[in-house]
Amino acid sequence: MIKKVLLPLLITGGILISPDLFAQDKKVEKSDSITRAKAKADSIKAAPKQGYATLLKNPKRAAKGFVNIYHVKEKLYMEIPVGLLEKEMLLASTISETSDNLNGVVGSKPQAPIQVRFQKLDSTILLTKIIKDAIAPQSDLNLINALNKNSAGAIMEKFPIKAFNPKDSAMVIDMTDFFLNDNKLLSPFGMFRMNVGGTLKSTESFKKDRSFLGEIKSFDDNATIKTHLSYEYTLQQANTIFAKDKPFTTVMTHSFLRLPDQPTRPRKSDTRVGVFYTSKYKFSNDVNKTETVYYANRFNLIPKDIAAYKRGEKVEPVKPIVFYVDSDFPLAWRETVKGAINDWQLAFEAIGFKNAVIALDYPKNDPSFDPDNLKYNCVRYSPTPVANAMGPSWVDPRSGEIINASVYVFHDIVKLLNNWMFVQIAPADAEVRNVTLPEQYKLDGIKYVIRHEIGHCLGFMHNFGGSSSIPVESLRSASFTKKYGTTYSIMDYARFNYVAQPGDKERGVQLSPPTFGLYDYYATKWNYQWFDQREVSASKEEEILAKMVSEKAGDQRYRYGAQGKGLDPSSQSEDLGDDAVKASEYGVKNLKYIMSNLNKWVGKQDNDFEYRVEIWDSILSQLVRYINHVNANVGGIITNEKLVGDPQPLYEVVSREKQLAALNFIVKMHEDLDWLENPDVLKNLPLMGTPSTLLRTQIAEALMQTPNAVHLSSLKSKEKNPFTPEQAVDMMFDLAWKSAKENKVPTAAQIALQKAFLKTGIATAKLVPANRTAFHLVADQEVNLVHDCNLIHPNDRSFSKTGEIGIMGRTSVNFNLAPSLESVYFVKLKQLKDILETAVKDSTDKKTNAHYQLMLSQLNRVLNQTIGG
Repeated sequence: MIKKVLLPLLITGGILISPDLFAQDKKVEKSDSITRAKAKADSIKAAPKQGYATLLKNPKRAAKGFVNIYHVKEKLYMEIPVGLLEKEMLLASTISETSDNLNGVVGSKPQAPIQVRFQKLDSTILLTKIIKDAIAPQSDLNLINALNKNSAGAIMEKFPIKAFNPKDSAMVIDMTDFFLNDNKLLSPFGMFRMNVGGTLKSTESFKKDRSFLGEIKSFDDNATIKTHLSYEYTLQQANTIFAKDKPFTTVMTHSFLRLPDQPTRPRKSDTRVGVFYTSKYKFSNDVNKTETVYYANRFNLIPKDIAAYKRGEKVEPVKPIVFYVDSDFPLAWRETVKGAINDWQLAFEAIGFKNAVIALDYPKNDPSFDPDNLKYNCVRYSPTPVANAMGPSWVDPRSGEIINASVYVFHDIVKLLNNWMFVQIAPADAEVRNVTLPEQYKLDGIKYVIRHEIGHCLGFMHNFGGSSSIPVESLRSASFTKKYGTTYSIMDYARFNYVAQPGDKERGVQLSPPTFGLYDYYATKWNYQWFDQREVSASKEEEILAKMVSEKAGDQRYRYGAQGKGLDPSSQSEDLGDDAVKASEYGVKNLKYIMSNLNKWVGKQDNDFEYRVEIWDSILSQLVRYINHVNANVGGIITNEKLVGDPQPLYEVVSREKQLAALNFIVKMHEDLDWLENPDVLKNLPLMGTPSTLLRTQIAEALMQTPNAVHLSSLKSKEKNPFTPEQAVDMMFDLAWKSAKENKVPTAAQIALQKAFLKTGIATAKLVPANRTAFHLVADQEVNLVHDCNLIHPNDRSFSKTGEIGIMGRTSVNFNLAPSLESVYFVKLKQLKDILETAVKDSTDKKTNAHYQLMLSQLNRVLNQTIGG
């Protein structure tokens, strides 16, 4: 561990310098000063000095600030002071207005802000995109020089100097074409676009003749340029065109924000705490490899009164975290949104800051305020029929300091809340058994969503393990739920208390998530506790924070469960409690209760049956969610981020007993699906087939993946008799063919299992040669039951898209999922041939006999092809 003091990061050339390793080199500083002075002298010498007044004569608009901006005869001129050359800035574009909000959300930044700087080359100004993804010891000049050559900035645009302002030592450039063009780095088409996805693609054509410049502003450390950009776009899926040459116009606000000359001291991330991060490569001759360093993303909170803070008093920060609330929010929502933001003050008060997070209305008489400026954090309202909310943030790439964070709330979030509450807690709470939520329930739900999204803005990732250590029965306890709610973290996807049963609310059981959980206070302390850099070095700070996490490592209430840990049943979306089987049994019981009462509860309010269609679909999705929660335990491996000395194991296999209990639950659900087709409910819904048949097919195919699912867990289990792939094959075989062996008429569920077993067995045993097929039989490698997911944070990078579990760049698990079971299935198929031949001979039920004849014919065909092929 490095013991030297970590000073703030400095910038030299193209490489980020890390003085935490070495003292500052005065010669380098002197050299930089000489270089800057020479650049200024060269600028004055080389730039045109005539025509300044003529060029900028009679501007339509002018803005004076850290850069001066002029709109003259449909041209956009910008004065670049010599002192601004080589200074770091962020450049971002925000959608301010739009003719079609499905192309992008007002207030959103479709492209991530980029780090830029102006540089001078002879009689031109370069706008350069900077990527500083490496740090190095400042004293190692050879290493710095090498990295500089390998990390030069990319030139985005080259601007001839049009004139020189000798009074202010500034050079004038024409930036019209940079902003008033189809600049992909500033494009309105990007993140948060909702009319494309999957195979539906869009092509756009920029229309310069319909585009023009708008308002300009400039202040001490930021400037904005608005442009009205017009396009035509075509939406197409394969050969089907949904929209052709459709006109589209958007008003974009482009912001330059000057970054601090001296970045804030970064805080190194800890894999055991769910905080977004900015990664850097660290090059040094002290170690034998390139290291990767992760900086926690966080606002830079500094106490106003340091002495009082050290005495343990609550003090205000020098610069509080302010979120401005959109004046366009429905009036009834606005105070609720502000209240949810201010709630975060509770977590910061626990670490000595008061008024650290503040909600304010949009200022009415402040000409400097612009919600689309990168400088301001805002909570935006989008009148869009989307049931979601998002809370992205953007950072100083040099340090991880959060520069801007905003929340986007789409109107149909209330529809989502309505469906959640109805499907999850209507049996326990008569107040939500309505087409429309009671006003207070709606506002409380909005508060929950906003608190969660503000958490993302503050740097916190999802914690899908937030409820995993809560005993399921505690969720039916009035005293427990009043104290802790449904989860230990607002950053969890715990939702509402679907474990609660009719009568529990009357006993005092809480049905909603908490304002904040134990983990949230703990994570806030880790990310925002202030250290006096004059007394505490960076390495000491890292040591203190690591100790704080280690002290909680044995307490599962403070455990961080990353999103996307596919093998880990304790880190799941929208689950509750420590026992998925028990929790899901309660949940399914509630769903049945809803189905039996749905018409009675909403009949008079739902004249066109539209709401019943939504609720029935939500019931189906919720059932699948419960099954998926349980299925994750089959072959499940609980994984933990740990450091040396932490008491928890790196991984722990779910016990054989729990895996079998999970399978028994799924098999029971597979048989018990007829309640989904309650005729009193379905008779008024759109004409459909039998949903239970489709769901049974999916569940059967998922069950047939059990041998693959338990492969790794059986290898890593410490039990004497782990659940193995071979045992799983035996179990699936017996489940599927028990009725045939006993000469009984199979149920619909058993028929689905029989079809799935035959398909999987033939494919796994590889009885059909690659170039020959008797009939279409493909064993699915992965069965995804229908599952929806909302409130996903766009920057949540804890899950690698390659399918591996990735925490901060390292993979925890990487292995071949498929065990070698060809011979096992071949033997089972030979046994099946005998069973089917007997069943065909003995079965007297015509439908059953025909089914077995088909199964036998298919099996004989592949066996004969294999033998003959």
